[in-house]
Order: sequence, then structure tokens, then C-alpha cells
Amino acid sequence: MSGSQQSGEGSGSQGEDWRNIADQTERRKIQNRLAQRKYREKEKRKREDDARIAENQQAAGSAYAAPNARDLAPNANPAGLPWGSVSIKHVLEAGKAKEQREQQASREGSAAPSSARRTTQG
Repeated sequence: MSGSQQSGEGSGSQGEDWRNIADQTERRKIQNRLAQRKYREKEKRKREDDARIAENQQAAGSAYAAPNARDLAPNANPAGLPWGSVSIKHVLEAGKAKEQREQQASREGSAAPSSARRTTQG
């Protein structure tokens, strides 16, 4: 078994085992070659992962969209309980309003600590 196969580095060819090479220049060339190969493989994997993630996000982006209360017909009576049910339009409007309030509170909350720090320091 060759030394490079034991080290687990590179593709296993004898020219890539730099540990037994005394010449520093040659040793560094081999180390650089191995490092460059590893870098290229890592970048290739990263590009493939990024492309896969982008494709998945694009496919998922159109998979679901929250309904809007304005999209419902004004006199629509969606099927529900025979004696009547909660107004879907009301539920959608209330949900949207709650989301907007939470987003606004989140924005205000993230800005508050920085302004509070300024007043205590100043």
C-alpha cells in the first residue's frame, strides 16, 4: 500500500504524498495542488447546493399564497354549517390586520433597544 493511500489525502496517486518529500518547493507545490483541488470541489458543491435551494424556493414560492379578503365575492356564501358559520372575509381581514400589527411591533421592537442604548450612554 502506498503512503498516499494510507494518509487518506488526494486521489491516491503516489505523486501527491508530500510528507516524504524533502524539497520544500516541491512539497509546497503538491500541498497547493491538493488545497486547490479541495477548494474547487467545495465551491462546486456550494454552487450545486445554491442552485438546488434556489430551485426549491422558486417551486415553493408559488405553492401557497394566503387568500385576500378582497378576492372573495361580496355576496359569497361559502359552504359551512347549515345554520351559518364564521364569516371567512372577517377571518381573513382579522388575520391580515394581526400580521401587520405584529410586523410593525417587531420593527419598533428591534429599533427600541438601539435608541434606549443611546439615551443611557448620552
